[in-house]
Parts: sequence; C-alpha cells; structure tokens
Amino acid sequence: MVKLIVSDLDDTLLSNDLTISPANLHAIAQARAQGIIFTFATGRMFVSSLPYAKQLELPGDVPLICYNGALIQRIDGEVIYKNPLPHDVALDIVRYCADRGWTTNLYYEDVLYVNQVNPDVEYYTTVARVSANEVGDLQEFLKIGRKAPEKILIVSPEEKNSARRELLVAEFGDAAQIVQSKRRYLEITNANALKSTALEWLVQYLGLSMEEVLAIGDSNNDVEMLREAGIGVAVANAVPAAKSEADYLTLSNNEGGVAKAIWDFALGGQAGNQAIN
Repeated sequence: MVKLIVSDLDDTLLSNDLTISPANLHAIAQARAQGIIFTFATGRMFVSSLPYAKQLELPGDVPLICYNGALIQRIDGEVIYKNPLPHDVALDIVRYCADRGWTTNLYYEDVLYVNQVNPDVEYYTTVARVSANEVGDLQEFLKIGRKAPEKILIVSPEEKNSARRELLVAEFGDAAQIVQSKRRYLEITNANALKSTALEWLVQYLGLSMEEVLAIGDSNNDVEMLREAGIGVAVANAVPAAKSEADYLTLSNNEGGVAKAIWDFALGGQAGNQAIN
C-alpha cells in the first residue's frame, strides 16, 4: 500500500511550460484526501520548489527533498536534514571551473551566488524563477567562514555538457556526486547526497518503509530513487537510465504522467483515465 508519493519536479510533475497540469493537481488532491503524503525530490533550491508546494496546498510539516538530496526542509521552513559539499571539495571545484571560464552557480543556505550574471545565469534564473547574487570571486566568497554549499551547478552549452562532465568526474568523481540533469546542467553535490539516500532518511523519519513509496522521475538524478522505491515509475520522456531502473513507465510530463502513475499505483486505476483524458 502506497503511503508516500515522491515526485521529481522538472520534466516530471511540471509540464514543459513549468506548470502543474490540472490532471496532476487533481490526482495529487485525491491521493492526499486518502491520507497519502505527497512531496518532491528535486535538484531545485528549496525557495524555487516552495511555490509549487504552496500551489498544491501541502501542509507546513511536509518535508521537501531539495538539491538532489543535500537538503530536506519542511514547507514551514524547518531544516531537518543537511548534507552539503565539504568546504575544501567545493573550493577545489569552484577553482577548477573558474580556471576554465565555466559558468558556475553556487548555492549556500538556499541562496544562489555567481561571480557575475551572464546569459547562462539568466537562462537558469528564468527556468528556476530565482534571483542570482553577484559576489565577484566565488573562491574568496567560499573562503569567508569556510562555507560548505548545498550544491554547485555548471550551466553549459548543450554540445559541451557531456565532455565537461567527463572532465569533472575524472577530477572529482571520488569526492562529489556529478550528474547531468537537464541538457545544459551539471549538478555537483556531496558524494553521499542522492535523492535515494535522502528519501531513505525521510522514510525512516516518517516511520514508513521504502516498500510504501511510489517514486516518479525522469532524469539521471532520479535513477537510484526509482530503483530503491517500492514502486519506481519513469515518465515517457525520461532518459534511458531512468527508464531502465523504473518498475513501470507512464505517460510523459506533458500528458499527465504523474497523474496516471498516482491513479494506477496509489488510487486503484480506472478512475484516473477520466481525469487525464
């Protein structure tokens, strides 16, 4: 029996226009009416995820998994779990990226910092709907107070992303988790900061078991979560790795895939077809 539904946001719960479809809104409301907890597991910042939680009218005590598992924070603001990048590792990564002129986003205490706002940063902030704070030299910014950031994100031209990931993995793969999420994003977190790891912690915190979890996702940062959940569902637009680890496939993010998964695996099936079509 499903007691917890955990969905990725971008390209899973959200349609390509970054909205939650009526079908998804309806299915989530029906699941919550049955006493099922609904939450997110996302690479996004907490502040970037919060408007969607409020749109769904989720209770204040619901924890959101953010930064690919580096942070779990309740909607009411209480931080209950944190697993940031170690300061020295973050400093080395920022230095490596700066030496190559790569656009680098640094996330510390749920605020986005950049050395300067450029078109890559503007692209990111438009999608995430957050503001960026210019601080000049990110290395010097990190050194003050030996900051340990939640995440570092590289915004790359799509054609350069894979090669840049290979370089980062070769240099820092033993010290950090490096995944490509969207086509232009490389997300870097603590080596142990995974959505699946944070989800396992959250399940224990809530007094549940992984067998009672329905997880839905699409991207490389969802792979372990889909594998470990009691029921793992990939949307039709998911990357091959996510599809291969999921137990089931559903419709795409633009076709109410989350709604169909909820109806099929948490609410008993056929009524959901009417809500989606």
